[in-house]
Amino acid sequence: MLKLRRNIKKGSLILKLILLFLLTYSQLFALVDLNNASSDELLSLNGIGKAKSQKIIAYREVNGCFENVDELANIDGISKKIIAANRATLTIGKCKIINSENANSSSYVDVLLDPINIVFVVIIFILAFLDLKTGKDLKSQIVSVGVLGTFVGIFIGLQSFNPDDIINSVNGILVGLKTAFFTSIVGMSVSTILSLIEKFTGDAKDE
Repeated sequence: MLKLRRNIKKGSLILKLILLFLLTYSQLFALVDLNNASSDELLSLNGIGKAKSQKIIAYREVNGCFENVDELANIDGISKKIIAANRATLTIGKCKIINSENANSSSYVDVLLDPINIVFVVIIFILAFLDLKTGKDLKSQIVSVGVLGTFVGIFIGLQSFNPDDIINSVNGILVGLKTAFFTSIVGMSVSTILSLIEKFTGDAKDE
């Protein structure tokens, strides 16, 4: 009985050692997929900290999937030495397919719910309401508010622009431009609609 217990303990110890070896082996030789890896997975690479892992993800979002490992050299702070140290660990996987319809709809919602856009749209609609109710011509002011939103959006975008890191600055600029174009479109559209309403209303009174 005592011998049986010893054999069980030995067998249990051997099993644990095997499992530990397999776990260590899998971690040492696990490949990191550049096209789909998360920020935490990228942190497992040699010489890649939090800042560099975020730059890799930002580069991937702006430029699309990596075609080869050497493309990492386009990212500021990642040298050929770092690429060489991680070459055996990196792999280029197939891009995850994103439903473009859902992506577009999500993008539209983000623009509509942007706090700056909401403020300018509210101001534009208040001016439009006053134009209709008071009879005062406020269409030029409405367009001016839309143009002001354009300058504000461009200003916001330029705050994240870094001349030394143009590639990774693109995303911030695009966010600002969304505000810029959106407010201009709303302002001009509302002004045009008011002009049409006044024209048709005036024609109806003349008849």
